[in-house]
Parts: sequence; C-alpha cells; structure tokens
Amino acid sequence: MIFKRQQEQPVFSKIRNIIWPQMGWWRAIQYYKYRILRLPHSARDISMGMAAGCAVSWTPTFPFHILQCYIFCKIARANFPASLLGTVFGNPWTFPLLFIVSYTVGNFFLGVTGLGEALLFLTGESELFQQDGMIVQKYIPTFVGGYIMAFFTFPLFYYSLLYMIRAGRASRKAVQNKVHTIIEHRHERKEEKEKKHKK
Repeated sequence: MIFKRQQEQPVFSKIRNIIWPQMGWWRAIQYYKYRILRLPHSARDISMGMAAGCAVSWTPTFPFHILQCYIFCKIARANFPASLLGTVFGNPWTFPLLFIVSYTVGNFFLGVTGLGEALLFLTGESELFQQDGMIVQKYIPTFVGGYIMAFFTFPLFYYSLLYMIRAGRASRKAVQNKVHTIIEHRHERKEEKEKKHKK
C-alpha cells in the first residue's frame, strides 16, 4: 500500500506536517510527484481525481471535501486516492487566498445577478441569517464563488495534470528502458568474455 506508513505518526506530527512538512516543501512536492506517477491507474483516471481534489479546495466546505471527492470519483470513475492528493492544493497556506478569491467571485456574481438581494430579502426574518450577518454576507458568497471557481478551474487542473503525468511516465519509461539496455549490454559483454576465455 503506497498510502500507508509502516509506523503510525502521532497526531501532533500529522498536524505539524500539514502546516510545514518535516522533509521541506521541495522534497514534499517531489514525494507527491513520485507517488502520483506510481499509482497503478490510467493518466486520465489519476488526473481526473486530482483535478477534483484541487477544484473542491476552493469551497469552504471543509468537513465534506473528501466526501465530495468520493462521490465525484464514483460518478466519473476517477481515482479516489489521487483526489485525496489533490486536496493538498487546499492547505493552511493557500486557504486564505483561495477563499478571498472565492468570496470576491461569489460576491460579484450575487451582485450582478441580483441573487444577493433576493437572498437577503428571503432570509431577512431569520435569526440565523441575521446573526452578525456572517452567513449571508461572508459564507454564502464564498460558497457560491467557490463552486464557480471549481467549475471553471477543473479543466485547467485536469489537462495540466494529464500532460504532466503522461510526460512524467514517458520520461520514467525512457529511463527504465535505458537502464535495461545498459544491463543487457553489460550482460552480453560478460557472455562474450566468458566465451573467449573458454576458447
């Protein structure tokens, strides 16, 4: 199992690694790269799953990111472990920027379409929506904008990852073939030397 550690990490170490990887960001990126390339599925399935994980990171639905990825992977027949890797796109360092963009897009969309005023009118009598104005004024625009961003960035993530995975696998295969050729060449030379020695 490539997603299971031999020794279970303490909870504190897991939280620390989410915020700042113990191996450093560059080595962490390389580590995830090799894990992606070694997944035993097609480039389409892997890139589709990862794109779903990246896209859902725009949304402020933290407890349901994995569930959404699972449902999408079941419907699209994408790779679920790859989608879990894709959710790394949303992390404590990127969430502030992602949510600012989502809020801006959602606020603009609700304002242009007039849905924002309609929502305020329909929920104006509800105490839940009146409390500090947080749900209507902040969360809902971020929620709406998050899914708009997810919809429009999914193709970008998908085709970029598809290209990188195919290129990475082709490069890896070329290296493996080259190593195999060198080993065969050395084996042939060894056999020739043994034949000459016998003569």
